[in-house]
Amino acid sequence: MTLLTLLIAGCDDTKGTQTPFEEQSCAVKVSFTFPDGSRAEYDECKEVLLDATYEFDPDTPPEVRSYKLQFTGTDDPDFECWLIVTSHGICGPGRYGVGTGQSTSVEFATYDCAGVGDEFEGRFRASSGLHLIDTVDAGDEVGNFENEDLFTTFKGNLEAETSNGIVVQLSNYAVQAYIRGTDAEEADCMPAD
Repeated sequence: MTLLTLLIAGCDDTKGTQTPFEEQSCAVKVSFTFPDGSRAEYDECKEVLLDATYEFDPDTPPEVRSYKLQFTGTDDPDFECWLIVTSHGICGPGRYGVGTGQSTSVEFATYDCAGVGDEFEGRFRASSGLHLIDTVDAGDEVGNFENEDLFTTFKGNLEAETSNGIVVQLSNYAVQAYIRGTDAEEADCMPAD
């Protein structure tokens, strides 16, 4: 587990705090299995970009309604090795679908990931899969936290596949970070069928 670095520069739609707090943390293992049977993986949080929206009510704690996590597999900003998970319609822990018309989308770039053969370098989007969210929590305090930093925890597992047969897995990802609260009232829930 490494300390989480939250960076806003270079990602206009990513919110959060630029101050690294000691409580913030990240753990992830990203693995790719290619159609020829070869594999590549990275298991450190080199850089994490994140965003989230919440539902705020006067009598219940904040609920995460959507989030976006980007895990980067290299320290060099000129290299492209990243994976983005975007989930909306979240109503607590559970099973959420991956792909068009589903709750979760997965995009990734493998140009500069270690162990990836030339024929599998590129940018890809998953067309199917399952996102198991184990924990999505913004604390127990009630009230309106719009534009305030909320300590938020995300934990889960994900397996998805592209239309050309690349399988991507996130095993036991865990991110804890302060994120600036943005309200998302009346968001529809989109659990997996």
